[in-house]
Amino acid sequence: MRKILILLLLPVLLLAALYVFRDNALAAVGNFLVVRDKLEPADIIFLLNGDPTVRPGHAAALLHQGMARQVVIARAEDSEGVQFGAYPNVTDTNIVMLKQLGVPEGSIVQLRPPGGVKHTKDEADALLAYTREHSIHSVIIVTSDLHSRRARFIFKKVLSGSPVRVMLAPISDRKYGANNWWKQEEGLIGCQNEYLKLVYYHLKY
Repeated sequence: MRKILILLLLPVLLLAALYVFRDNALAAVGNFLVVRDKLEPADIIFLLNGDPTVRPGHAAALLHQGMARQVVIARAEDSEGVQFGAYPNVTDTNIVMLKQLGVPEGSIVQLRPPGGVKHTKDEADALLAYTREHSIHSVIIVTSDLHSRRARFIFKKVLSGSPVRVMLAPISDRKYGANNWWKQEEGLIGCQNEYLKLVYYHLKY
């Protein structure tokens, strides 16, 4: 009878423990996606297209700290909305933000691969070509924190045959990050999608 009671109580205790420590467990899920390197001065800062409310600010801050002299960004593909003039290309928005944050126009380099970049792999390919043309040996990559593990994987994969040192400098999105992604719909979708994309990248590349 005692053994049966213990067996019945175990699932209840387990569920209770999961409930009590749910925030820590969920934060661990988010933090697995985050990689942050110890930064040293680099030849360039490479800004990934994405949330223009935080990424350009982080890139600008690093430049003002003397971590590099240039911010490089690859032009994103024009969506239908951009083609019809409904809204600007995300790269243009990022560049405007950089200038507003005090980055001199001469310190901003826009790469223009044919058709524009569609995803992170395209950005890595564009960076590889630029490093070869300009003898770049070190780069700081700025992206969102939940995107940083996948970004490091693909950039190191693409640049593996080159002497370029890659350092990740992620920044939390304004609305959510690794420690609170489950508290709103955008974070739930973002974290889930990032895990799916991480698996996809490992399978494809």
